[in-house]
Amino acid sequence: MKKINKIFKTSLLTVALGCGAMLTSCTDFLTIYPTNSVIHENYWQTAEDVNGMLATCYQRLQSTGAVERMIIWGDLRGDQMSVRNSSNNKYKYIVEANLQDNNDYCTWAPFYEAINDANMVLEFAPEVVERDPDFTQGDLDIVLGEMYAIRALSHFYLLRTFRCIPLAYKASVNDGELIDYPQVHPMVALDSIMKDLERAETRVMRSGGFPKITADYNFGRVTRNAVHAIKADVYLWQAAFAAYYQQNELAEVVTREGLAVGDTVSMSIECTVPINTPDYYYRQAIAECDIVINDMNARMAEYFENNPGLGKIDLEENPYYLIENDMSGITSKNSDAYDNIFGIYKDNSIIVGGGAIGRSSEVIFELIFEGEENVHDGSAHGNEGVSNLYGIHRQEGQGVLCVAKPWVAGAKDNTEMIYHENDFRVYSNTAIEALGDQTGNTSSPASSETGIAKYTSEVSPGSSKLGYREAGSTFDANWVFYRKTDIMLMKAEALAQLISTETPAPESDDMTNLAEAFALVKAVNDRSLMSENDELDASSFSTKSAISELVLNERARELAFEGKRWFDLVRLALRTNTTNEVSTLVSAKIEGGGASAVKKKMSTINTLFFPIAKSELNVNPLLGQNPAYKQSSSVSKH
Repeated sequence: MKKINKIFKTSLLTVALGCGAMLTSCTDFLTIYPTNSVIHENYWQTAEDVNGMLATCYQRLQSTGAVERMIIWGDLRGDQMSVRNSSNNKYKYIVEANLQDNNDYCTWAPFYEAINDANMVLEFAPEVVERDPDFTQGDLDIVLGEMYAIRALSHFYLLRTFRCIPLAYKASVNDGELIDYPQVHPMVALDSIMKDLERAETRVMRSGGFPKITADYNFGRVTRNAVHAIKADVYLWQAAFAAYYQQNELAEVVTREGLAVGDTVSMSIECTVPINTPDYYYRQAIAECDIVINDMNARMAEYFENNPGLGKIDLEENPYYLIENDMSGITSKNSDAYDNIFGIYKDNSIIVGGGAIGRSSEVIFELIFEGEENVHDGSAHGNEGVSNLYGIHRQEGQGVLCVAKPWVAGAKDNTEMIYHENDFRVYSNTAIEALGDQTGNTSSPASSETGIAKYTSEVSPGSSKLGYREAGSTFDANWVFYRKTDIMLMKAEALAQLISTETPAPESDDMTNLAEAFALVKAVNDRSLMSENDELDASSFSTKSAISELVLNERARELAFEGKRWFDLVRLALRTNTTNEVSTLVSAKIEGGGASAVKKKMSTINTLFFPIAKSELNVNPLLGQNPAYKQSSSVSKH
């Protein structure tokens, strides 16, 4: 979506001038302003109008509030991230499991704003086909597919954070039409999210299908592989919840105030969703991952075949066409993979440098920011969500968040949990100069706070720690939702969970699944090694528990600070029906006497989800507080 905001500038100006209320928030329906009815009467006339609203939906997700929540909700409560000593208490309270319903991050407005805008496009864009001959049914289908996917992704973020959420499937278009939606059971919500994704899958552009002139659309707009990636993620959560509910002897979900989701919206008195076995969902997740991996591999194979001057990929050493790190850069600890996915070459579509593969081989879906070129209301808009929270990694006190000490101050040779000293990622993801050195390389007096380098650095920081991005409106780091190694590790997680015994028998299906899961993890891990001496040894991961832990830890190493870790830990707790491992991991980052208190506060599954903001409860009488934060004992179990 190269310069999506710039491309649609004329349309967006019309939106901003003609319906400014739509872009403002308040505490009405799900804390957003309903759009004035004049939009329906006068706005939906041309393809340009539809494109303007399409761009607005993506901008909702690009907003500072949305990106900050992707980080806070998806990472801050985990074991990799902490807050600087100078940070506001609202962040410290989250880390300390002292969550209150008046915390700013308990509000969910940015995502329901995106959902409401998507609903408006879904409801009103079809009318434009009859009004504008330049807007065809094929054009409409692509737009509708993207809106179904954005609605699904937004609901998915909310579900993973709050568990029981309202599903919003009708646009609020005037002040007299405020809608109070009830919360639904998470399995009902996940089923509805999947239905939206199935609608999206048949409509969106195939991956790599946008022409060269709009090549960035292949990454910054929802394409088919993006839909399959989200589906795989949703299936993993369905499997985790299925395991949890089956362990608690619930065979099906019945809600009194569910929402029946079809092509038309209708409230139902009762909505029943059967719970399949966890293995069913894991197999579905694997199928979705395979679609993505096979498509990406096939397109890269075709590209190299059509461009023989680029050389060949050694498929024995690199079967997934992953971006390789230049081993001549070991002394400087610079990662080519970082530069191509997150750094200086992020805007190159295919090939950069001396034959290195550009981001097209790995990035599936991201929000594209171009700093001063990201103009949609007359001013520049960088990725201020990341800039505010991560800051500039070399400067003391910049940003709110920092790396949790156990991740940079632990054993140098530990390859099963934290980084080891021969892993490129420790020097690209964090501002540490050497493991065990808690201060890193800062431009101000030494500190025990280690900065987060991922996203904040324009080039792989390595040992030099140079090339950081500017803060504020020129901060041009893209926010990655899904990339290839994430999909590989999702598949590995599903394969590990399909193993039926602790110690698989030779030549059994269980052993086949274990071996494939290990191969996927090893492919991701090998790419980041500075020395072959640190390669993973299959004999150390011959049981279900060992391979499951390896997958979880490799996801932590590979996807650090990408808004994934806490969600991974919640899935772990759900499928094991206990918070013991999660609370132990998280409490390790708490200094002083607070660790035991955090473990106690995270003693039940309910405590892993955020409280719903008091302001939301006051507005919508159909909402109920999450059980861990409701004082009354008469709380239904969700």
